Amino acid sequence: MMNMIERYSERHREEAIAELRAELADFSHDGLVQLKEDLVRGGVVRGSWAGCVMSYKRGAPGSARRDRLGRARNAFTVLWDNGWLTDEEVLSLVEVELTRRRTHLPLPAPAPERLARAAGRLRHCGSRGRAGRPLEAGGSRGGLRRAVEPP
Repeated sequence: MMNMIERYSERHREEAIAELRAELADFSHDGLVQLKEDLVRGGVVRGSWAGCVMSYKRGAPGSARRDRLGRARNAFTVLWDNGWLTDEEVLSLVEVELTRRRTHLPLPAPAPERLARAAGRLRHCGSRGRAGRPLEAGGSRGGLRRAVEPP
């Protein structure tokens, strides 16, 4: 038997918001962007996994049918399905997650060795083969080859 909430309290709301934050942290970037666009235009479904907020997890509406813990219903879905959380509230949390990702996950700078190898300027990278001899760039397949040691 399903546990239906007739009325909700501030505690229910806090649990739902915490659940949504945890779920959004697991969303793909494409899912967050698509969800944001659909929330702005009012196209997110309530009461069905065919296009509800949680279903955007893998990048498109309907791309997921369970939350991160494998549940079909959680604190957020109950309040969302009943209309007790608005599109604007969810949209603000999606924007917070997108901002968090932009500020905490900067693009990594390419390693100087990789840039030099790509430009063809690196002859010896300091790596060693199985026999302990140094490896050089420029093997027959463009990879690394063993350096020839003088006799």
